[in-house]
Amino acid sequence: MSVKVKLVFFIVLLAIIPVIIINVCASVKVNEVADELITGNVTNILNNQSENMNIYFEEIIASIKEIASSENVKSYTSESNGSDFVFSEESEEYIGITKNFDALAAFDPTLRKIMLINNSGMIIASTDSSDIQKRMSNYKGLFNLAQTNNGISSFFMSGDDTPSFIVTKSIYSADNEFQGIVYQLYGTDHLQKSLNTIKLNKYTAVAVMDNTGNLLEYPYKVLQSYSNSDTYKNAGEVLRELINSETSNIKNKNTEFGAMSKKRVIFNSYISTPGWNIVAISDKFGLEQELERKISSVRNVSVILIILSLVGTCIFVYIFTKPIDEILRVFPKKQRGDVNAQFNIKSNDEFKQIALAFDSTFNDLFESDQRYKTFVDITNNIIFEVSFKKNTVFVSKNFNKKFSFRPKDDSTKESFLYKIRLHKDDRDRYLNDLDRLLGPSNFMQGEYRVKSIYGDFIWIMIKATKFYNRDDVPTKIIGVIMDIDKEKKSEMHLLQRANYDALTKLYNRETFIKSLDAQIELSNTKKSLDAMMFIDLDDFKFFNDEYGHACGDEVLKFVADTLKEICFERGFAGRFGGDEFVACLTNLTLYGDSGKIAQEIIDILGKGFISESTGAKLAIHCSIGISFLRENGKNTEEVIAAADEAMYNIKKHGKSAYAYAKSKSGEISASGELAPNTSKIDDVIDDVIS
Repeated sequence: MSVKVKLVFFIVLLAIIPVIIINVCASVKVNEVADELITGNVTNILNNQSENMNIYFEEIIASIKEIASSENVKSYTSESNGSDFVFSEESEEYIGITKNFDALAAFDPTLRKIMLINNSGMIIASTDSSDIQKRMSNYKGLFNLAQTNNGISSFFMSGDDTPSFIVTKSIYSADNEFQGIVYQLYGTDHLQKSLNTIKLNKYTAVAVMDNTGNLLEYPYKVLQSYSNSDTYKNAGEVLRELINSETSNIKNKNTEFGAMSKKRVIFNSYISTPGWNIVAISDKFGLEQELERKISSVRNVSVILIILSLVGTCIFVYIFTKPIDEILRVFPKKQRGDVNAQFNIKSNDEFKQIALAFDSTFNDLFESDQRYKTFVDITNNIIFEVSFKKNTVFVSKNFNKKFSFRPKDDSTKESFLYKIRLHKDDRDRYLNDLDRLLGPSNFMQGEYRVKSIYGDFIWIMIKATKFYNRDDVPTKIIGVIMDIDKEKKSEMHLLQRANYDALTKLYNRETFIKSLDAQIELSNTKKSLDAMMFIDLDDFKFFNDEYGHACGDEVLKFVADTLKEICFERGFAGRFGGDEFVACLTNLTLYGDSGKIAQEIIDILGKGFISESTGAKLAIHCSIGISFLRENGKNTEEVIAAADEAMYNIKKHGKSAYAYAKSKSGEISASGELAPNTSKIDDVIDDVIS
């Protein structure tokens, strides 16, 4: 009997395949649903609740800001810092403040106490009258807390042995002198209610973790670190990463750990205002087992059908597939390169002809494969091959010498092509290039930054070409990965030195002028409103003469960092020379917007910084001239000259302010107001509340 006749009977038995496919698809779908239930549902719930908690903290911050900015509070606190201050419960200011405090405490049950503390640590107003005129032992730590993390402390156990946290806000006088703080003590009742509203399942526990690792978890009677929690200590590595990370991509993440019956998934959702996280840990194995029990009846029916089909199939397979068994026995040996393995088929039907053809083909392939492996082994570049037919990826062994990636399997989606760790600025471009290569494009060449086995990013070049068969169908992609890190970084270093000021890392004079020239052309084309600022530091020579050139360099770097922050996404800035800086502001809405930005620069520099070389707090003053690209000149020289002239007008009339350049008609386009000198805060508080 010919093979064709045998295959007719065998194909009839293929009725078993639909049953298998249905069962496999059902299992895959169940797994997909299981992952969705475990991850998607929990993630959405946690994100919604973290938004609600964040709104709660934003309301707290808004409330305490309103108190700290109250003129009555400012006046009373400033008065209390005087040497002749005498406390009186009969004063109108004290009565008004305490009435307001009592109203706020009555409105918010979680607000347990409000106090005013002056700059010497004395309590001058409180919802608890017994606190009045007492001195806070840790007032310096509270002052420091008011300057960090929105003034929100970590969890701690209060005097009545309940979990609590503190919110503080600095009070400044009208002339920007530090006067004291507003202190608010909150219970965690609201957070407990929010946690109790999270309806998940019996396999999932939820808690709020502050930025020091303390957990607020049911039954909410005690606080403990995650490392001491029976529920969360096994996830310590993940939680430490959450606490220590400053990057946004780690703030909302699901991480799976453990194996078999101890398989767990930890979820987190970031509460931005206090910098805390809602964390939940799920027993994934338990959830999967629960789901498995629910579908067991459907699976049992499928198993019975498969068994019945297999019995019939085995009878036919046993009779008709002996030659196929021989082919399957020898085939793997030939794939492994065993040239001595030969097909031993005694029948004279089509199977023997197929076996002889396989022998000839494998011998040719073996020789070709040996040549290919020799080429791959002797080159320093990394060779890879993508098979469209098998949907697999092969990569040469020297890949592991540069990258620590280990794929789960050989499939394309699990390969380095999709899983390799790319620099965030290159990822979208790389994925776009890869999609085009796997789609319509025939060639790929690009330079990207990839994390190496040592944890740093290196530059590589990827070149790849697509191959087609005779039917013009793509069959594979062959590519090479070349290490170009040294050449690329050398090129970038030369470019950096050519375009940027060595000390401040801002554009140097030449680069800024080129950029401004290009912006003037763009402004004339788009008819946009763009401005140029000429910034000159007032009395800069004082820092060099008084403290030395190291301090002078610190001042210049601080000014540069300020300009980088303010001009980010607003334009660009540069160092024009010495203590002169320039900035270009693009796409303004109103003429007065440039003045607001100039005042912002003056205010920030006026607040100053702590010098590392001297230990002193240094306030910086500057004079700023503003010109507009289309109104104050036809070219770069005229625009810069107009801003420079406006700056020197400020120098002549008191310094430390900004002014606009004269328009073409000779009239002043806008006027700048002299900004008062900002005062320094007396002390820098180093104590941190525990």
